[in-house]
Amino acid sequence: ADGVMSCRVDFYVQSGGPAQGHLTLACRVTEKAFQAGHQVYIRCSSVEQAKTLDQLLWTFSQNSFVPHSIKGIGKTRTPVTIGNEPAKSETAQVVVSLAGDPVADFSNFLRIAEIVGHEDVERESGRKRFRFYRENGVEPTTHEIKL
Repeated sequence: ADGVMSCRVDFYVQSGGPAQGHLTLACRVTEKAFQAGHQVYIRCSSVEQAKTLDQLLWTFSQNSFVPHSIKGIGKTRTPVTIGNEPAKSETAQVVVSLAGDPVADFSNFLRIAEIVGHEDVERESGRKRFRFYRENGVEPTTHEIKL
């Protein structure tokens, strides 16, 4: 109505499976967004996690190819960028976040996918992030995903 792009926020919660399962979950969500033609930014909680995810995106699925790069490495722009700094709306429409804090400027994006692992620390962090969006006027949709 007032021209504000409404951002859709989805929480993908891993309900069991391997400890690193939420990383595979991030890959799947990223692949779907990429196939839908979006520029995607995967926000990691650390440089190590970004490197792990970079590797995983090549191998998580036999028949998928998701062109991606780590932010700041290489000059070419890929549809998917991985980094551990906050996302920038100039370069991404969809943010897939594995970070411990919510995407503060979420309204600048088309869609936010919050990935939550099944360990207690991750669940607790997920609940905090969920509250942030709700307090800021967005009702996130939660998807429990079994791996």
